Amino acid sequence: MRIGIDATLLRPDRLTGVERYALSLIRELGRLAPSELVLFARPDAPPALADLDLETHVAPLTYRVAVDQAWLPFAAARARVDLLHTLAFPTPVLWRGRSAMTVHDATPWLHPDSASLGMRVYYGPLYRQALSRAAAVFTVSDASRDDLVRAVGLPRERVHVTPNGVEPHFFDARAPDGPRDPYLLAVGTIEPRKNMGILLDVLRALRREGRDLRLVIAGRQGWGQGLPVGDLAPLVRLAGPVSEGELRTLYAGASCFVMPSLYEGFGLPLAEAMAAGAPCVVSDIAALREVGGDAVRYADPLAPDTFAAAIRAVLDDRAGAEARAAAGRERARRFRWEATAEATLRVYRELVPAAPRHRRERA
Repeated sequence: MRIGIDATLLRPDRLTGVERYALSLIRELGRLAPSELVLFARPDAPPALADLDLETHVAPLTYRVAVDQAWLPFAAARARVDLLHTLAFPTPVLWRGRSAMTVHDATPWLHPDSASLGMRVYYGPLYRQALSRAAAVFTVSDASRDDLVRAVGLPRERVHVTPNGVEPHFFDARAPDGPRDPYLLAVGTIEPRKNMGILLDVLRALRREGRDLRLVIAGRQGWGQGLPVGDLAPLVRLAGPVSEGELRTLYAGASCFVMPSLYEGFGLPLAEAMAAGAPCVVSDIAALREVGGDAVRYADPLAPDTFAAAIRAVLDDRAGAEARAAAGRERARRFRWEATAEATLRVYRELVPAAPRHRRERA
């Protein structure tokens, strides 16, 4: 079996949840079945990918459309892969072999106003043709599968849930020594569906009560407007993309991790924050409830007062917050990248029957 993995989404200047999924899945698949994997990568692939000892074909350019639609299908055909799995983008139009896709959530269909212009104009039409041809669609939660079945009309049996994992080092996170200003922590790209703007209202409300709090947001500026921090500028740190080491420390040192998203397919930062032992307040939406269970507090992402009240409850009930944090750390242990890769590999082997020995030899 030769499984082609489209790793061309991985670039040196971006590491969001989608890229973290791709890197971790590829690493674990490479450990489980190194002789069966064929990678397709950009010439500027990050070291974490380039250092893997796997068969890798490198694109001669980095322009997204050309790589997706021109280079990738021909490179996969030349490499004679039995299945091409795209980890974030639609299968190329010109690819005529067996295909699988990972679709992390149903944002383009259920929340088109929260999708970028590129997603709506370029990827929207491509997704329709790719989903109609895919032998399997992977997604990261039961909630996301339900959304895809409802919004896209996919047969449920073709949609396979392979939840994200948490890197083990998040369980060893420690807050920095010495005094520090108490802060709320949010992690994610600054774009409309992440709803980061509500946190400014929340911070104002909590500080009016005399609470000495700051806000830290770790994540790149995405599409849409930046945050109008205004008079809160001295109290808001827009950290931008941070290293895994810094992220681990930020989680562990936070007074409360907050995630006010309007929609998520999984919510990897929540799982990581739980692993690091942070008390959490997140949106009351299906995917985050699936990840957090009873270990976190939930609030209406459209109601700043309700969100502020949930954070206030965490800050004022330290014993309860510590109990939830301990439960969250334990719950986070169920999310393992090894299990993600094992489940993915089982689907591959169902889709690609072993070729007869004489046929392989003639080839």
